[in-house]
Amino acid sequence: MSSKEVRELVDEARRQQWRCELTAKGHWMCLAPDGIGAVVISGTPGDKRALKNAISRMKRHGFVWPRR
Repeated sequence: MSSKEVRELVDEARRQQWRCELTAKGHWMCLAPDGIGAVVISGTPGDKRALKNAISRMKRHGFVWPRR
């Protein structure tokens, strides 16, 4: 996974009213609009499933991923 793909995910989350902030350690903290869900995404994930796992966790809080 590339940081470009992470950035696309963060941009889409922001379009869906998620609040995403870059932490001091280079991770993205995304807070769901429902006020309950919080998902941390590595800025440069090393695991090839990391992005899919993050999307799955976000979907549990109403996120809609338009691709795939």
